[in-house]
Amino acid sequence: MSATLPALPFSFEPNLGQTDPRVKFLARSRGMTLFLTSTDAVLLTTRCAVRMRLVGANPDSAAQGIDPLPGRNHSLIGRDSSRWRTNSPTYARVRSRDVYPGIDLLYYGTQDRRLEYDFVVAPGADPSVIRLTFEGVDRLQLRDGGDLVLHVGGTQLQFGKPLVYQTLADGRRRIAGAWTLEDGSTVGFRLGSYDPTAELVIDPTVSLATYVGGGGVDQVFGIALGSDGSIFLTGNTTSVDFPMKLGSFETVINGGIDAFVMKLNSALTASVYSTFLGGSGDDAGRAIAVDVVGNAYVTGFTNSTNFPTTSGAAQETRPAGEPAGITDAFVVKLNPQGSALVYGTYLGGTSSDVGLGIAIDAAGSAYVTGGTFSTDFPVTAGMSQMVLGGGRDAFVAKLNGTGTARLYSTFLGGAGNDVGNAIAVDTAGAAFVTGSTTCAGPPCSIAGDFPTTGGVVQPIRPTGQAGGVTDAFVTRLTPAGVISYSTFLAGTSADEGLGIAVDALGNAFVTGGSASADFPVTTGFAAFTGALQAFVAELNPTATTLVFSRSVPTSAQLTGQLRDALPATPGIGLGIGRDGTGHLYVAGSEIRGGAPQTDAFVIQFSAAGTAPSAEFFVGGPGDDFALALAVDDAGNVFLAGQTTSTTGLATANTLQPTFAGVVDGFVAKITGFNPPASGGGGGGAGGGGCLIATAAFGSPLAREVSVLRAFRDHILVQNAAGRALVRAYYRVSPPIARAIEESETRKAVVRVALRPLIVGAAFALWSPRLAFVVLAVAWSTLVALIVMFALAHRDVAARLRAFAVTLLVVLILTAAVTVLTAHRDSEAPTAPGGTDGAWTAPKVGRRGATDVQHMVRRQSDRIESPRVEYYDADITRYVDWPLTPRTVRVRPTFYSGNLGYEIESDLADGVLTSDGFTVTEPKVTAALGINAGDRILSINGSPPAGGAFASLVLMLRDPDRNTVNIKLDRRGIRMERVIVVR
Repeated sequence: MSATLPALPFSFEPNLGQTDPRVKFLARSRGMTLFLTSTDAVLLTTRCAVRMRLVGANPDSAAQGIDPLPGRNHSLIGRDSSRWRTNSPTYARVRSRDVYPGIDLLYYGTQDRRLEYDFVVAPGADPSVIRLTFEGVDRLQLRDGGDLVLHVGGTQLQFGKPLVYQTLADGRRRIAGAWTLEDGSTVGFRLGSYDPTAELVIDPTVSLATYVGGGGVDQVFGIALGSDGSIFLTGNTTSVDFPMKLGSFETVINGGIDAFVMKLNSALTASVYSTFLGGSGDDAGRAIAVDVVGNAYVTGFTNSTNFPTTSGAAQETRPAGEPAGITDAFVVKLNPQGSALVYGTYLGGTSSDVGLGIAIDAAGSAYVTGGTFSTDFPVTAGMSQMVLGGGRDAFVAKLNGTGTARLYSTFLGGAGNDVGNAIAVDTAGAAFVTGSTTCAGPPCSIAGDFPTTGGVVQPIRPTGQAGGVTDAFVTRLTPAGVISYSTFLAGTSADEGLGIAVDALGNAFVTGGSASADFPVTTGFAAFTGALQAFVAELNPTATTLVFSRSVPTSAQLTGQLRDALPATPGIGLGIGRDGTGHLYVAGSEIRGGAPQTDAFVIQFSAAGTAPSAEFFVGGPGDDFALALAVDDAGNVFLAGQTTSTTGLATANTLQPTFAGVVDGFVAKITGFNPPASGGGGGGAGGGGCLIATAAFGSPLAREVSVLRAFRDHILVQNAAGRALVRAYYRVSPPIARAIEESETRKAVVRVALRPLIVGAAFALWSPRLAFVVLAVAWSTLVALIVMFALAHRDVAARLRAFAVTLLVVLILTAAVTVLTAHRDSEAPTAPGGTDGAWTAPKVGRRGATDVQHMVRRQSDRIESPRVEYYDADITRYVDWPLTPRTVRVRPTFYSGNLGYEIESDLADGVLTSDGFTVTEPKVTAALGINAGDRILSINGSPPAGGAFASLVLMLRDPDRNTVNIKLDRRGIRMERVIVVR
């Protein structure tokens, strides 16, 4: 007998000191935290932060919990008992009385735990006074069905069409009602006729994929498309019940972990073949390519001594003298039926080697890249680099169509650690490789480091870079394997190239991740933030010019006034593809709003890197990692990866519509990408964007509009005068924008007229203080000139005195108004957060230092300054090392003046803010020399959230990316932990 427990109700708890005193009630549900003040509601979801403010509302409105719930909340967080909260009551609803004269606001939750709110209008009260303004959004949009949509980056928050009704003697009567857009950020309601003598209620509401796997852990790392529309996958599995197909090459798992290769039909309803690939050890597939007749080419790595190879292959056996358990790269070619190997070969030396990327040319030659520690890696004569440059080098190898010979094989690296992550081939047989390289510092040594060529966009490492930080690189090799060009693509923090594509002209398109605020961007695109962000860039055929370089605008990049208050959440680009019209598609993964939950995403760009579409998310309630991307000429996008989402991912009638194991692979087909609409969908041209500029440049996502929108959000709305100017603009601009849209001539004229304003706005964003000085002087000079010319009857001396006095007075008044408004704004309520929570789940299990075999040694010779100490912690064996914490709690919090997230996990507890991650309870990390109170500043050169996320993604792909470099601050002393996971 079994029973299903109903979901816990949506509940509100009063603020009893667990958060900012301006907050009256708070609630948490499904990745959202709600803070209620007298006139505001701040919604922090896992993707965005939005403040809903009642315009002109009563600041003294009394909020009252109603409908008490039987439960009580207890929060015993941390060692400070003064912060503990016990027996906190909970309520089903909160009612704010008289937010407007005769109007109450009622918050409550639905049965499926969504937030709803009602305005209850007393008889005789005027509902037209209700106006809502939204902060933290890009634009508002009214859809045809009447829904109000808040666009926040690529995320959309939907407020349903208002349900308006009265309860009369003859029952409930529906009243016609709709949202109205008053300006770019403010809405009201339009109502039909109703009985003014009865109470009125206005009720708005916030409102082809398949699994691949068995009962174990299954991960898809490579995807390719056949000429007939079929889909080829590779990865690795521990599942003995992995869905095999009879007649395939190998239908029984051979080791603890085996690679697999699967071919699906275009409808994802059946497998054409499915085979294990491996020996008695551990084997993993990492990349796949397909030729025109359907042969599949796979690379990866294996430590099996009996990996399936073929007679006469370039390297039939493991290198003599190689220790047991060491990995070698492999290359396999399967016939179109998946029933036999055309060839199979090892590729490696006596140290660790992994294959991570593969591409093929028209002749069937296979081009492979990856990483090697082997000084005896098999290289061929005449290459640009014949010897291993450092600890680990990237390699590039080309095999003939039968796999019997290496046409070329070369190292690619400097004195640090280098790896090739992805490879593409043009029609002439030139290979394009991207990956990462570290310098051998500290300090970084330029001479004798990673091989670059002259005249490229970035021939040397960024100045001031710390030792051990990764840089992305892009290298082109001729058909003979000689370096044609090689360039860095990096800033001073961690950067990684992870995906590459090439067009018929030899232009290279690259994606990856960057934590560098100074990562190179081209004109018109916003600078990187310094948090881990995906990037996309195009290099011309000689790498002498960046055609474009920009960040990928994922929902992790919050917009609006609340962005800078929150710690940035990481995203990374893992694959890139082009369709037949030149549109670019970037796929990757991001952590949502600082939470541990990961989303897979795809974004479309124009061929010029402009006009990004909204993010398209793939996945369910668990962690969804996009690990591979393929795009066909028609613009159909195929995404593959791994997921822990047991629901919400697969579609009906596909190969495997239900989740099967601990971790499953997945593949999804995404169709219907379209260029962004030019208008705001009912809100005037561009909705909440810059309406006139949107009308002139054709899209609210145009670079010029983005500059003006950023100027609005970061400069104008930060003071009262600027907000007044914005309000005035939105009153007069809609009819002007509509008139501009009607004429191409008017668009052209407006574009020319707006250029100086756009340049000025960009200047102001680059240096707000200097921009203020320039604008203040220009404004004051203009006023003084007007006064001087108005005194035409006076002599020259009097007019000059009037000019000087007016200039001085206006300058002083401008400065005074700016200072006063800035001071007032600094005292305005900020987005609140709670430091204590309502979870009553038991604490996760802890592991003591004795559970981890480790050694810590001080290396005084590596001290860069008296306040920096270096330690190495070497984890020699920890079988269940929780690279992905099994139990994590994330809650918004307000900590030391910063809005952030309180995190509880089985690794450590702490608070993540824009200043770093402050450890409150070290748990497992205590064994690594990390104590309570330590503030983690960076992980592998990225901010803590991004560094941890990037480390996890890279370790998933590459077993030799096992070093985690943690820099922390302990009461002003900078320290470093180097953790090696074996």
